[in-house]
Amino acid sequence: MKLLTVIGKDRHGVLAELTSLLEEAGVCIKDFAGQTVGSNVVFSIHAEPYEEAFRCLGEAGYRIVSHDHLLVRLENHPGALAELSRRLADSAVDVRGLHFVSRDPEACIVALETPDARRAREILADQLVRDESDD
Repeated sequence: MKLLTVIGKDRHGVLAELTSLLEEAGVCIKDFAGQTVGSNVVFSIHAEPYEEAFRCLGEAGYRIVSHDHLLVRLENHPGALAELSRRLADSAVDVRGLHFVSRDPEACIVALETPDARRAREILADQLVRDESDD
């Protein structure tokens, strides 16, 4: 799964502008988080089609960084995230980012960013969720 980190100046209406640009480009927002950092806003967006989101936001002057994430299924019980973290740490795989994408009573899906995706895929093969962008 590809996520976009979008950085822009914090100002009145920036969220409306950004989401309107995506709407006008026919982009569907699958997951969205944002925060203010100093005088900037930083948005993390999972959007489809990814290429169109990247193009339209870049043309509008936003700085964009693309990140590949693995989708990992965790059983919904206390300690599941700790177990995942230990599996990666025990194999010397660093985690750069992680966030929950979905949750139901039995399981949740997390998006995991690592500089060693190949190794993480091997370690977590039994928990990976296939995503249409993996093709």
